[in-house]
Amino acid sequence: MNSNRSHSINILETPFSTVTSGGHWFHATRETVEEFVPGLLKKYSFEDLIVKAVTWIDSADSISMLLFFVLAFTTNAWIAAVAAFVFHYWWYHNKSAFVNTVFTSVISLINKDFVQLLIAAVALSFMGINGMYLAVTFGIIYFFLFKIGLLRRFWDKLDSAKSTEKLPLNDRVLKMILVRYSLYENMPPVEVEKLDQHVQQAVSDFNAKKKKKKK
Repeated sequence: MNSNRSHSINILETPFSTVTSGGHWFHATRETVEEFVPGLLKKYSFEDLIVKAVTWIDSADSISMLLFFVLAFTTNAWIAAVAAFVFHYWWYHNKSAFVNTVFTSVISLINKDFVQLLIAAVALSFMGINGMYLAVTFGIIYFFLFKIGLLRRFWDKLDSAKSTEKLPLNDRVLKMILVRYSLYENMPPVEVEKLDQHVQQAVSDFNAKKKKKKK
């Protein structure tokens, strides 16, 4: 069991999974990446790849918050609140399709606490000055919901209760990170396809162990 630190994110590695200090769980491990994407870890450390994956996972919170503030100033508070909620659900479940090397650094900037605090402080101040009290209320609620990742955890809880046939969302994002950066480094990602089977087997084994413990 190894513990590594990168970009203020603690990463705990076990023989079967990888967990971050933010509660992001991956069934893939360093050995998985080395086996299915040979040579990629010579270009990027395992910690960096996990951090990039976490960046896109957390993007659901930061982008949804930005969307709310933009819509709150251009429409009305109720439309902004509903749109931000629906977008969060959609983006969180489909973000892996949008993963790319170009925007990873942009998303990482938007995810930073200082940037989010600055945007929220400025937006809420203007709302208060202009008497947009309902928007201020929604803004404060959403800010805290998104900052602590409560909605993300809620979606994860719902997904965990469903069938485990599909690749878990976090592993799906990591898979796309491996694919995108393999292509960027001109390294054919053919072996990445085997990652699906590996992770799905790991998920099945994990669920089987949980059932045995319950008995």
